[in-house]
Amino acid sequence: MTAKDLRRRIGDLSLQLRTSGTQTKPAEPRFVDFDMIRLANGDVVGRKKVIVMSGGCSVPTCTMCPFTNLNNYGIDGGTSRESLLDQVRRTLVRVENEPSYEVLSLYNDGSFFAPREIPRDVQVEIARLVAASGVKRLVVESLPQFVTEPVLAPFVEALGEVDLEIGIGLQSADMLVRETLVNTRISQVSFERALTVMAGQGADPKIYLMIKPPFLTDGEAVTDVVQSVDYLTGLGIQGITLCPTRVSRNTVAWELWQAGLYTPPNLWTVVEAIRRVHERLAVRVACVNLRGTDFESVFPDACPTCADGVVDALMQFGESGEAGDLPEGCPCRPPLEVTGLDHAIITARAAEQLNVLERSRV
Repeated sequence: MTAKDLRRRIGDLSLQLRTSGTQTKPAEPRFVDFDMIRLANGDVVGRKKVIVMSGGCSVPTCTMCPFTNLNNYGIDGGTSRESLLDQVRRTLVRVENEPSYEVLSLYNDGSFFAPREIPRDVQVEIARLVAASGVKRLVVESLPQFVTEPVLAPFVEALGEVDLEIGIGLQSADMLVRETLVNTRISQVSFERALTVMAGQGADPKIYLMIKPPFLTDGEAVTDVVQSVDYLTGLGIQGITLCPTRVSRNTVAWELWQAGLYTPPNLWTVVEAIRRVHERLAVRVACVNLRGTDFESVFPDACPTCADGVVDALMQFGESGEAGDLPEGCPCRPPLEVTGLDHAIITARAAEQLNVLERSRV
């Protein structure tokens, strides 16, 4: 089976599993949280993270993403421009006893700069609202194909003195892993073009890499992270967040997990991946992927004795960037054979696993 055939089969299954409700969900952010975050320059600052209720991603193909279950994906009308602006206005009101923050991460379960998701005029009005709020840094997310100079220039102008950071879920530098196993619509060309546009507009990139996408083993996952970090640091990227894969319903990852064909990365695999790359840059771990409340998940795990301690250590490392904060070990730590990304082996394995899923769904 060719990678193209495999990509089509995985994409078809991913779309079949998408769910959309029949009733519009309330026009209010579906998730709000506060934490401390380490910036690429090493500063640790307060952050408010908000996921607004929206019409969802316009390119919902990824094998592990459950967001279509949580927003208004597929519902006529989705979410109106007035609703989006009202949610942002209410988000920016500082209320009594609210933790202080200077970074606002404002997400929409998709691509902020996709016009089908957030109209152009709404994007610019959001920038104006943020500029007037006292926030020092705004973080949004987008697929790179939507990050163009005609879109970004007026947005940056409206932000004024507010720094802009754009998260891109590259997930992997390996084309087979990224475009087929994760099934994201990101090419190397579109990614590097977006980086050039961002640099020209003074926006900082924040790149997400997955730890153990569906169909990979833990040993392959470590290699994938190392090679991806090598690629990104070669481009001069410093803002990299590692996202251990968690499993949620109505995704390809869930189907594989239910069939006994996939498990999230062992927590010690996450530790090993960090140890192999942290000297090149101060990577951080998306701790919501280890102990999140934004949606129901099967999380990366270890034994009952060490799991909580490992997660706590990874969260501490996320703030400090110090290798001394990483956990040392546990008798439960499974043997890990770090192996290369043999595309022929991975493709054959993925095809067989899809065969198993297709037979079980008949």
